[in-house]
Amino acid sequence: MNQEAQEYYNIASWTKDKVNYNRISKFNTNKHRQVLHGQIWFCDLGYNVGTEKNKMRLVLVMSNNKINNSEKVVVVCITDAKGKVNARCLPIQDSWFLLYSDTEDEEKQVIPGRTIPASMHTYEFLDKDSMIQCEEIRAVSKSRLDANRGCIGTLTPEDFNLVKGKFKRAYNL
Repeated sequence: MNQEAQEYYNIASWTKDKVNYNRISKFNTNKHRQVLHGQIWFCDLGYNVGTEKNKMRLVLVMSNNKINNSEKVVVVCITDAKGKVNARCLPIQDSWFLLYSDTEDEEKQVIPGRTIPASMHTYEFLDKDSMIQCEEIRAVSKSRLDANRGCIGTLTPEDFNLVKGKFKRAYNL
């Protein structure tokens, strides 16, 4: 299949998925699904345009719990950390926050053999070091959140406060 045909296929496939999510969103249970500020979920962001984040991926819930009682939540994307840090193992962008997994697998570490700073936390629910990208913000229906896996984890209050600081700076709030 050539690249253009693959793109049409991806768009059609996403349209089919989107219709299904729309159907799911009509059920009352979706609105009442408990989603909390600071939680991490898998979310299907679909097939998007240009450099917008695509596919089923981890997201961090940024919206407050009052908003989270509605049918949608505000999330920021989480992506692989590889290639997104400088020589000092700091995120390249000020709006990014590095999350360390507790993996010993050097292939899944941001830099093989990396040392985790004492001030940072590790997250057992992450299978690899990951990067929160605060500029990648989306309001999504709760029907896009993977109910089968549910919330996979929650950031520590200290890390979440650091992320909120990066978020505020990213948007001059």
